[in-house]
Amino acid sequence: MADGLARILAKPGFDPDQFIAKLSSSGEDALLEMKTRVHILNDETAQALKKNVYKNYSQFIETAREISILEGEMYQLSHMLADQKSLMGSMMEMSLVSDKAYVHGLKGEEDVKVSPEEETRRNLAFLLEKVEGCSSVADVPGRQLVHDGDLVELDTETHSQIQRVHAFLLNDSLMIATWIPNRRGPMRYRFQGLYELDSLAVVNVRDTGPMKNGFQILMFPESHMYQTDTAKAKRQWLDALEDTKKKKAVRDKQKKEAAMRLAEQQLQAALASPGESDLSKSFHDDTEEPVAMDRDFLSVDWLQELPEDLDMYIAQRNFEDAVDLVEKVYDFLTECPKGPALKEFRARIEHRVKQLTDSLMNELQVSPERSLRGGPRAARRAVTQLIRLGKSAQACELFLRNRSAIIKYNIRQLKFEGATTLYIRCLCGVFFSSLSDTSKEFIKAFPGHYGCFSSFVIWSKQELESFVSIFKRQVFESKASLTTIADCVVLAKNHCEELSAIGLDMKFCLASLLDISVQNVIEETRDQLIEGIKYRCNDDQWRPMNHLSQADCEKYVSEIAVQGFDIKPYVYDKCFIATTMNSIQFAKNITIFAEDLLKLFTSDLEDVIANAIAEVYRSHLAHIESSLKSEKFRKEQTLILKNAQFLLEAVMGKIESLYTASDIHFPNQLQQLNAYYRKLKSMVSK
Repeated sequence: MADGLARILAKPGFDPDQFIAKLSSSGEDALLEMKTRVHILNDETAQALKKNVYKNYSQFIETAREISILEGEMYQLSHMLADQKSLMGSMMEMSLVSDKAYVHGLKGEEDVKVSPEEETRRNLAFLLEKVEGCSSVADVPGRQLVHDGDLVELDTETHSQIQRVHAFLLNDSLMIATWIPNRRGPMRYRFQGLYELDSLAVVNVRDTGPMKNGFQILMFPESHMYQTDTAKAKRQWLDALEDTKKKKAVRDKQKKEAAMRLAEQQLQAALASPGESDLSKSFHDDTEEPVAMDRDFLSVDWLQELPEDLDMYIAQRNFEDAVDLVEKVYDFLTECPKGPALKEFRARIEHRVKQLTDSLMNELQVSPERSLRGGPRAARRAVTQLIRLGKSAQACELFLRNRSAIIKYNIRQLKFEGATTLYIRCLCGVFFSSLSDTSKEFIKAFPGHYGCFSSFVIWSKQELESFVSIFKRQVFESKASLTTIADCVVLAKNHCEELSAIGLDMKFCLASLLDISVQNVIEETRDQLIEGIKYRCNDDQWRPMNHLSQADCEKYVSEIAVQGFDIKPYVYDKCFIATTMNSIQFAKNITIFAEDLLKLFTSDLEDVIANAIAEVYRSHLAHIESSLKSEKFRKEQTLILKNAQFLLEAVMGKIESLYTASDIHFPNQLQQLNAYYRKLKSMVSK
């Protein structure tokens, strides 16, 4: 019924006047029936609207989650696009280098016959003597120095100078070393990186404007631009690089062919003389086989293609497959016979492992231009792969540094809107929730690596110290009241206790960081209260309160009862109260003071808090004692004793109940004040 009415009302050409006129002609019953149908339709529409709202809200939540996940993916994609942009910009400037071969040697110098072993020894000795940290480079047998010289490294986009470097062209690789600014001894350079000739390409950069004598080296997936002093030096570098790459390609081809021939000869010899004597076998094993076996072992197709595969995975940011490949090759090489070929191949693999490690560490690096909204998933991905590569210490350090930057960023987004308590509530929420999230992510990222948990605890303490410095600046240095400060400290303590649920107890650290500031505030407030007591006591005339009417007196008694004081026993003559305004004001101040101090209570501040309350009490009791001794108030001694009884029994009882509610032992300093009333009574009896 309602569906039919809905279709009628939803027609494009619906005429309400005509519809009502037709309905009215049918009589009153039709109108009442239509009214009922309209009410039903209204209820159904409201229910349908409510269901759609709930449905859209749930879809909105799901969409928000998907956006959060996609945000991390877009973060990674932006870095890939930036890398591709840089590479495409370099290729636009690419031109072929000259095919002219460069012959290493000094012109006019007489040829001196030097053995290859002696030449290698001299070259490697030069590297070890001048370059710091290149011992692993010199360990590879057969490695020789072909050409070297000073270069200036430039920014690939702006062409601005980055640093001075010294390049060493070896017969199989290119080594870059930086200058040591304040050097001592023979070391002049510091090792920066080693790049295989197979994996680099040389690009001649045209001279444009201030950019002269430059060339670019593409070290997949990186690229570097260098500049020489003269055009002649640039041509020498281009020719030397091209010639050395060609020679290495020829040399590698010859080694491969020689290994294949040796393998064929060994196979033929084994088939021709199966009964070879043990002595012959022993001689064969000690001479030829150790040299050839490692090359045969490394001649597997997938192993030969592995360096290029690693380069591709690193460029594609496919870190999981890259680490899988590294683990696979390391397991495979453990069974390989030791020899020169194995050492050379390991050097190639370790160079790419270093590139992979640097790329993973770069995922966790914090820089101004990088967004901090990539989320913990991206960080956990890089951490997992670094741990698999045996870099758990570096991964832990970078992970925590990344989380520190996120916490600082979130805190900077907070706006101080004037209300100190409101800001501290937001600050505590942001900081402690970030600390809790970091703890959960750390457990997920470093499962079983218990050595890293000590670093996390130290990091948590350092972050807490940074939080406390902001907390102190906003709370203690803003000259806020003791009540506001106490509320802010309670907020921080409550949030800190929530961390205990995840096994991180920081309560004692927070208390130790705040105790000195809290103690200073307690002492300042105590001194202010004592000064206020002295000021009010000077004008105290010891007059009972007169409310003029019984109704007003009962109303005042009710108001004081709300604050925790029962003054009915002190009411007389219906409208008089035997407590002075000064006593009531002191009761309110000392109670609020005690409540605030108990919020700030720690075991280290227990005596400070008790002494502060006792000193304020003694200041007012000194006024009572001096009034009892004064001849001026001889007639008011009975009234003074009633006020003393009120303060030492009723008010002190209220403070004791505050201690009990806080589960804190009532201190001896305050218990001793109970005996003060007997002393005052004895003074009157005399």
